[in-house]
Amino acid sequence: MSSEQLNEDRLDPDYVNNEYVSIPDWHMAIIEERMARYESEDITKWTTWEEFEKELFADDEGELKD
Repeated sequence: MSSEQLNEDRLDPDYVNNEYVSIPDWHMAIIEERMARYESEDITKWTTWEEFEKELFADDEGELKD
């Protein structure tokens, strides 16, 4: 099975079935709270993975030069 197929399976809404895995109400409340917070945030202020990587590697190179 390819990694692409695995990712597609994870996106399937029936992949996790409450009959197999029960999620406590308190856990769902935390998830819903976090999702609401992220939905209301300005995503233009977020750092992309690529930007983070550039900063990370730039910091590493700066430390090596010193």
